[in-house]
Amino acid sequence: MNLLDSLYRDTKMENIWSLESTISYWLRVEAELAGALADADVISRSDANAINDVCSIGNIDTDRLIRESANVGYPIVSLISMVCESLTPEQAGKVHWGATTQDIMDSALVLQICDALKHVLELQLHFGNSLSDLAERHAKTVMAGRTHGKQATPTTFGAKCAVFIDQVVSDRRRLLNSYRSISNVSLHGAAGTSSALFPHGEAVRGALAKRLNLENKIIPWHVNRSAVIEVADAISACLQTLIRLAREIIDLSRTEIAEISEASSKNKGASSTMPQKANPVESESIIGFGISGSTHAQALHRAAESAHERSAGEWQIEWRVLPDIFTCLSSALSLAISATKNLQVFPDRMLMNCALDGGMLLAEAAMMHLAPRMGRDQAHKLLYEVCLNARKLNESFEHSLRESLGAKFDDLFKDFSFDPAGHIGEAPRVALEGVRIWSVSKTDLIPN
Repeated sequence: MNLLDSLYRDTKMENIWSLESTISYWLRVEAELAGALADADVISRSDANAINDVCSIGNIDTDRLIRESANVGYPIVSLISMVCESLTPEQAGKVHWGATTQDIMDSALVLQICDALKHVLELQLHFGNSLSDLAERHAKTVMAGRTHGKQATPTTFGAKCAVFIDQVVSDRRRLLNSYRSISNVSLHGAAGTSSALFPHGEAVRGALAKRLNLENKIIPWHVNRSAVIEVADAISACLQTLIRLAREIIDLSRTEIAEISEASSKNKGASSTMPQKANPVESESIIGFGISGSTHAQALHRAAESAHERSAGEWQIEWRVLPDIFTCLSSALSLAISATKNLQVFPDRMLMNCALDGGMLLAEAAMMHLAPRMGRDQAHKLLYEVCLNARKLNESFEHSLRESLGAKFDDLFKDFSFDPAGHIGEAPRVALEGVRIWSVSKTDLIPN
């Protein structure tokens, strides 16, 4: 296990994708397949019940399964063998009836992905709640808006948080769409024709889908991995939101800016040599998980390049990548929940930073104040020269503007406020709109 996972991995997600859990998902599908066969009168109910009773992780020797599967290349042959050892020969003859290895593994994978998505959505709910609290609390907390890395116009910290909320709402919608897209049973046989179950294939597949609470997709998807890609892309979008948040926290907590900070505690983010350091370790680790997960997710696009009716190597990419990207996402989300829930916000520093450029943060506001009298273009030219002079002479924006306008200044700017709080536009409304859309989305987007 790598260091990042050792420090911050989400153990609940790790358990969903553990070998023992994966085997249990396979066993569940084999058990429910037997039940579906009985539902369709293909095998007896007593045989189905007997198979169900022995499809238990306690009957599986994991070491033996791995050893035998390394020889076969796939695990279901060994799994079936161990299941059959606890049955009579007649009952054993009904195990795995009409299915192929990929049917079992894909149906189990869908169950696994759905459980993983439910966990992600639950974590995302807490993350969104933390962002919503910040947006509401700081709807009117004035700060400098920054474009191209430089101060631009005044905004509020709540409005900044609302943009993240909007991203999370979109991310959540993508996750739910992927949840619906992936929720299909797989029972199509060796080459996708269900010939081994004919003429009962449709009935058995429908019964299995009902038992697993999945959809009955008539067209086989052994090599059509578009739903898996949709899941991967949804995860990537979520990770990109988290990376952006983490970088925002790191940037705004720089010593020279110091407008926010991760919560402090003894030795958190400590340096081995610089006693003063308190590094933003949660945000740094979010970036580590985020870049790793989103990079690995792209491999699933290559896994979708399978030829003919079944893959020859591409499928194995999913075995490695899906557990990793889900664990990266849930681990990053857990860190983001902590970072936002405990975030320290410094409004006084935000306001102080608004004056760092001598008040030029209000240049656009001053331009638009003059525009009705002289036209926007002329006002822009005037304010551009004012800002050049202010920087050249190291003067405040207001002083340079007064010098440029001379006696006209008092009349032209008598009703203009040089307080950044007077020029935040719709920022408070934006912040509260973020709160509103989250209050709706967090309830409307929960899966059944």
